[in-house]
Amino acid sequence: MELRCPNTLQALLEEGVVEVKCRHFKCGARSGVVVLHRFNIETGELIETKRYKDPSKEVKHGTRNQRTALRSA
Repeated sequence: MELRCPNTLQALLEEGVVEVKCRHFKCGARSGVVVLHRFNIETGELIETKRYKDPSKEVKHGTRNQRTALRSA
């Protein structure tokens, strides 16, 4: 089961476990990194924390905005 507000996923429930996204920097959240905590619903105990690269925030490298140096001979 998914818990959602009108705009986004808030938590994911499965077999006695709830998974929530954390935005706190002490947990490792920053631009380009998604942090997910998994908790036992019955005890409230933290089971695990996972960190993933956020593909929507990846830095794209390229030369699109770089100017080529022009020198006269």
